[in-house]
Amino acid sequence: MRDILLVLVFPALLYFIFRRPYIGVSLWIWSAMFFPNGWVWGFASSFRYNMLIAVATILSYVLQKNKLKTDGSALTVLILFFFIWSTISSILTISNPDVVWFEWNVFFKIVIFYVLCILTIKTKHHVNVFMWAISLSAAYFGAGEGLKYFVTIGGHTIEGIPGSRLSDRNELALALNMTIPIIIFLFTQTKSKWLKIALAGAISLNVLAILGSYSRGGLLGLLVLAGYFFLQSKRKVLVSILLIFAVSISSLFVSDEWTERMDTIETMDQDASFLGRVLAWKQATLMAIDHPIFGGGFKAGQNQVIWIMYEPEFYKLDFIVDTSGFTVNKAKAAHSIYFQVLGDQGFVGLFIFLIILLVAYRKLSWVTKHSQDEWVINLARMLKVSLVAYCAGGAALSLPYFDLSFALFALTHVLTELVNKEKKSANLTGRKNHVTHGRRNLAYD
Repeated sequence: MRDILLVLVFPALLYFIFRRPYIGVSLWIWSAMFFPNGWVWGFASSFRYNMLIAVATILSYVLQKNKLKTDGSALTVLILFFFIWSTISSILTISNPDVVWFEWNVFFKIVIFYVLCILTIKTKHHVNVFMWAISLSAAYFGAGEGLKYFVTIGGHTIEGIPGSRLSDRNELALALNMTIPIIIFLFTQTKSKWLKIALAGAISLNVLAILGSYSRGGLLGLLVLAGYFFLQSKRKVLVSILLIFAVSISSLFVSDEWTERMDTIETMDQDASFLGRVLAWKQATLMAIDHPIFGGGFKAGQNQVIWIMYEPEFYKLDFIVDTSGFTVNKAKAAHSIYFQVLGDQGFVGLFIFLIILLVAYRKLSWVTKHSQDEWVINLARMLKVSLVAYCAGGAALSLPYFDLSFALFALTHVLTELVNKEKKSANLTGRKNHVTHGRRNLAYD
């Protein structure tokens, strides 16, 4: 039944994409995060929905008449430069070229997605559609899993979306942490009573889904979110009461197994999973020291031959965390956006990546200070929270080239563009008023 429904609806979606390119990028991020193929099991599972949406969006923009001008920005220049850097790194890779160029192709598509976002999202309406698409992707899955966790009183174990970018429960937890602030923004802007109730339920269920994922990184990200909301809030007493209430309710759904797993955060230096990550961080660092400019190439650290080559040198970094006597059977993923980029693109590539994050955050801060539009200001604040969630949660996950983070970068560019237009409009209005006032004075003279 799902197969038939999806196949019948999909042509209509393509039609709307050709009519409105911004619908295309909205469906692009939705399909990347929601992964329609994972929801069907018959003939419809063989279609490449994300690719079809991407091609349709590109064609829609190319064929569009009266394209609106897009301003240049430091953020866009940095992202394009980072992509060029990754291309050079891929050419000079020390790893398996087939793996490296496959990952380069994934990143290339994300950069194309970013560019199309800033070319097609031009109004508040476009932004709203885009944010609803994000909320109805991973957060929809999270709400469903959170509901199962609630009904079973913590008995349901939450996994990622099979076959998708969020197949790992840790990655799902990160995406949910990043999406919750966007849902909160939609909640504050929605006038419908029933829609507010639905969004409030979605927020609560996604929090439960993060807890039910058993992801320690997800829990830390959730704590960072709560702390950031508290620090930024003007009503700290109210926020404190809400947080205490939320913690009290959540404690009813966590099992002894969950508590034991989270308690390992305090004894990480004795936890095998954490020590395995430390080894991966050491490997990425040593590889970057040997190749400081361009690094080893995409996922070079997960190449078994390269891992074995650096394994005897891990002791050199024992002054950070002592891993002597601990070994793993195979190469480990970096499990950190920072160490992943360090190993992939070298120290220079990591520097560019960090500057991208910093510029995005500073741009959003600039928007909150220079806009007169409460809608824009509130959205910029929530995007800052999402970005903080990514930076904090990503410290323990290998998702530096992530569709959702680049969607945040694109929204940052769009909001900056909207504020610049707002300021230009205000300046023109001021000049017109000044000229009119001057003419009146001349008339009286």
